[in-house]
Amino acid sequence: MKIATYFGAVKLLLFWLAAASMVLLAIVQTNPNETFITLSAVVQANPNETFVSQDMLSYGFSMTSLQGGNEVDPRKTITLEAVGLGARLSKVELLDGTGKVLFEAKDQTRLSLPVPLAFETRHTIKVTAERSWSEQSETREINFTTVAVPKLEGPTLTMVGPDASVTLHFDRPVGEVQATGDLTLRAEHDATGQNIRLLASDYEQDHKYAVQLNYKTTKGVLLPPLNLELTTPPPLAAETNVRGLTNLGLVLPLQVTFSEPLADRANAASNLQVRTRDGKAISGKWRWIGPRQLRFIPRPTWPASSTIEVSDDGQNLRSERGGLLKQALIEQFSTGTDRRLFVYLDSQRVEAVENGKVVRTFKVSTGKSKTPTVTGSFYIYDRYRHKKMHSDVGRGQRGFYEVEDVPYTQFFHKDYAFHGAFWHNNFGHPASHGCVNMATKDQNKSWPNVSEDAGWLYQWAALGLPVTVTHDAPEPMQAGHEPAEESKSLNQEARSEAAARQELSGRVVVQR
Repeated sequence: MKIATYFGAVKLLLFWLAAASMVLLAIVQTNPNETFITLSAVVQANPNETFVSQDMLSYGFSMTSLQGGNEVDPRKTITLEAVGLGARLSKVELLDGTGKVLFEAKDQTRLSLPVPLAFETRHTIKVTAERSWSEQSETREINFTTVAVPKLEGPTLTMVGPDASVTLHFDRPVGEVQATGDLTLRAEHDATGQNIRLLASDYEQDHKYAVQLNYKTTKGVLLPPLNLELTTPPPLAAETNVRGLTNLGLVLPLQVTFSEPLADRANAASNLQVRTRDGKAISGKWRWIGPRQLRFIPRPTWPASSTIEVSDDGQNLRSERGGLLKQALIEQFSTGTDRRLFVYLDSQRVEAVENGKVVRTFKVSTGKSKTPTVTGSFYIYDRYRHKKMHSDVGRGQRGFYEVEDVPYTQFFHKDYAFHGAFWHNNFGHPASHGCVNMATKDQNKSWPNVSEDAGWLYQWAALGLPVTVTHDAPEPMQAGHEPAEESKSLNQEARSEAAARQELSGRVVVQR
């Protein structure tokens, strides 16, 4: 009997010693990543994290500190451990915001919740801790929300801009940003942290690059990578209207056509040079005639019998989308002798002048009184060996005409042209709808022995050849006689301006 009483006292003493040890362990706990939670009488310091026991013989569980219940890193491992003599985690559940059970465990002393969790999701941890020998059991809930992912406002497929950059806009500030892939990118934040500018370097034009954006929250939580597709602008292309042409007339405007509008239109001309083959600069004036067309008019004319080169100075021409010239613009053309045509309406004749001397005179038929030939300074801008010509009024209407295969057609202003006329032989008198009719043998069955004036002029003339049409002729000139200076250089400035306004429009529709 005494022995039983003795062992009972020893057992009680051991029990209280164990209890005192657990209390001491709870007091000296210093791990900053864990929180001891006791499930008896509790004073809450933080309803989601910290509980302080008032019991001497505490029991409960410890859990990794969440350090901010609204921005928890979903990749962070959360560990729970039973604390106290005989304590166990009889049941642990992890639920999402809809109440769906994501994880469940029973009868554990220590466990870790699965990771990663979903971003931007509210979660609940339900923990039931019990101590069977003291018949203690209680359940607690800890709520937290994982960090939100900043949303990209805009497409993930975008083109690198003219300044070789792409700006990404997020719905909230982001922290550190790094871009990886085949495209070299440097990230810059603005003051708000919501706009990230990616600066590209060393890229191919007209290429698509896959880019992975690795970024963090402002508190350093690593976010899921963002996959982007960045396309680079297509290369800029340029071509001229004179490439490879030879024997040109002296006033044909040089026109450079770009594949896209340029970013810096105002300074585009300063990046282009027009020189003779020996490097002498040619004076003239550049001006835009459309969104993509830049025209150069020489002052006063191109040098005769010369090879001329147009080129750009390197990488300064850039399209509005940022494309650069893939190949440098270097094109050449050559001019012929100084040839000019003079049309005199009063005498119904044309004079061909070369190097200041009349080389041939023709009787012609210009426009009748109701359809007169235009007067002024022009140039030949288009030529065809044969051309279908017809009026702009419909068949059956007054004034309608249509002629197939009009020979030796050379347009000098809108729909006005020099051409052969095989349908009449009344040269020296007005007879046309405004064009300059010339004698021709081509298709001429009625007058097969006429002079081939239209054919000769077609062979002698060229694109860009100056044409002057006046009402009154100067003093008659013989072959070999040099015309008056006024006739030779009749308002050169006006001719150049008129050259810039040539276009296929007017009362005659030309089908090519």
